[in-house]
Amino acid sequence: MNIILCGLPMSGKTTIGKRLSKQLNWNFIDTDQMIEEAYLKKTGRQQSCPQIYIAEGGKRFRELEKEQIALLNCSSKSVIALGGGTLCDPDNLKVLQLAGDLIYLKTPTDIIWMKLQKDGIPSYLDQNNPEKDFYAVAEKRIPLYEQAADHIIETNHLNEEGIVAAILSHRKEGNGE
Repeated sequence: MNIILCGLPMSGKTTIGKRLSKQLNWNFIDTDQMIEEAYLKKTGRQQSCPQIYIAEGGKRFRELEKEQIALLNCSSKSVIALGGGTLCDPDNLKVLQLAGDLIYLKTPTDIIWMKLQKDGIPSYLDQNNPEKDFYAVAEKRIPLYEQAADHIIETNHLNEEGIVAAILSHRKEGNGE
C-alpha cells in the first residue's frame, strides 16, 4: 500500500511527502522527478518538467507522465507526490486508485496563486493572463481531486507537522488502529 498525495501545484505535495515518508520510514517518489529522469534517459537532455512541457508540448508531456504513472503499480510502502495535472487522465486515476490511498491536500486557490507569483508562473499557464488561466485550471482540477480522493486534508490552518499528523491519523483510522 502507498500514500499518494494530489493537489494543485504549490499545495505542499513534495514537502509533505518527504516529511511523511521519513516519519513512516517509507520510500518517497516524486512523479515529476520520475518524468525528468525518464526524459533524460530518452533524450540525453536534463530538463525540468516545465522545460519538458515547453519543449515537447502538453500532449507529449502527458504521455511521458502516463508512462511513469503506470510504473507505480510495482511500488509499495511509498509516499508518492503527483504532478498537479496527473489526475486529468482517467487511465492515471485507475492506476493510482489500485496503487494506494489517494489524499488531496486542499489548499485555497488564493494562497496558491500568491505562492506562484512569488516562485514563478508555471509554463503551462497563459503568460498573457496567467491569473485568469490559473483559476480556470484550478476550477477544472479541484473537482477531479475531490472526486478521486480517499481523504481530503484542508491545509490552510495547518503547518507541515499538522498536515503530516492529519494524514497519519487518517491512515490509522483506515487501518482500524
